[in-house]
Amino acid sequence: MKAHSLFVIFFWVISAVSVQASILDLKNFKTKNFLMSTAETGCMPKGMKIDPVGNFLYVAEMCGKIDSVSKKRVPTVSIFDLETRTLNKTLVTPVGASKDGIFANTEVEFSLDEQWGFITRSEGDSKSEIYKNFGLLTVVNTDTQKIAKYIPLYGSGSKIIATRPYVNDDFKHDQIVYVANYFSDNISIVDVTNLREDGHFDGTEHFKGLIPLHTSFRNPRSKGYLIAPRGIAFTPDGKYALVLATETGSLIIVDSIKHLQIAEIAPISFQTAGRDLNLRHIVVSKDGETAYISHMRGNAISRFQISKLIQKIKSLHKAGSTVTLPSSVWDEVLIPFNTSQGPQKILVLEDYPNDHPNFPGKKWIWAHPNTIVLEPIRNRYLYVSNRTTTNADDSKADSKIMGKIDIIDTEKDRLVFSLVGGAQPTALEVSRDGKMLMSAGLINDRLYFYDLKKIIELYEKGE
Repeated sequence: MKAHSLFVIFFWVISAVSVQASILDLKNFKTKNFLMSTAETGCMPKGMKIDPVGNFLYVAEMCGKIDSVSKKRVPTVSIFDLETRTLNKTLVTPVGASKDGIFANTEVEFSLDEQWGFITRSEGDSKSEIYKNFGLLTVVNTDTQKIAKYIPLYGSGSKIIATRPYVNDDFKHDQIVYVANYFSDNISIVDVTNLREDGHFDGTEHFKGLIPLHTSFRNPRSKGYLIAPRGIAFTPDGKYALVLATETGSLIIVDSIKHLQIAEIAPISFQTAGRDLNLRHIVVSKDGETAYISHMRGNAISRFQISKLIQKIKSLHKAGSTVTLPSSVWDEVLIPFNTSQGPQKILVLEDYPNDHPNFPGKKWIWAHPNTIVLEPIRNRYLYVSNRTTTNADDSKADSKIMGKIDIIDTEKDRLVFSLVGGAQPTALEVSRDGKMLMSAGLINDRLYFYDLKKIIELYEKGE
């Protein structure tokens, strides 16, 4: 018994030393040791995604590029070759709203059958080239990298795109896409099941309707927004969509078969989190069991158990847009982080690396965690882009202030390393093999390529 106890103590001491060694290995390094290269993008790279094969990175640019012939600014999507880390092609899309020079290509997603790429145009006005006064979806053939269709979205502020998983035998061929409309507080439903490249660009037939969103939780500090739906994720069975209400901090549940809001979960309480939070972006693990959320207001991330949430949804006695669940639901579904300070419902990300040009080795209260992505092979690492501003209002940007990208070990619940990013890093993506991270500076129009393989090997060296 005594020998066994000594062995256990010895094991934990060795384990602690090993983990500490892996962290110390990285403390001798700076961002420059892992920065592979950078590349210029179009104006305001907002969202990006790697194509299904893993060879090309599509970057949606909010205010595009200057056309070499007309000398006018046009909305664009840049396609980068990941092997050479250089620009391969630029797609020009229809002009949307021209106010403030923002044409508003915002996000990228791909279809389940891997044949189509989707790029959202956030909004339109009376001078838009096509589909005036609302957003649209540009459809790209991933084989030819040519535009195949334009689908009107009939919403405003069209941003995040999410593809519904195949549901069951009744819907096994259906390819449904949801688009969150940030300004008009609704979800556009697009059916791309029978989408074809036929020489006709009008894709109106693929628009199937809008899901109006309702909230029972008004934010008294809101300025012009009510719900502002942002992140969307589907449950593994494809039957429910989880819609993040950025402005209220609530989670809206949508029946993604009937395309109806069925419930709303109250915001995470101050008592639970220890600070005021909103909900920004969401990603789901490969096994469909864990969802990670970024909290732009609150400088944190959290995670919850999807199966527990589904149980709550299925136990509802009634459903509808005014049905609410209390904030205590979060206490039941959140998965705590087992930190050195003990279990924490959220992980606060306010520490900046020593090589940061603006806040070296300091804490900063306006980190604004935004886009998050999971390492695709093991899902062990979560990557978090932190926009970073000098103001609580994240829209007030300073091009001299650099952001950061945090690497989180989701098994050991700790920060692995923080990379210095561009000015307001927003778009974020990781290569299919998990060896390279791409981050785009929204304000300084630059794409950064980081060597994840080197970082992870150093980190795991002591394990």
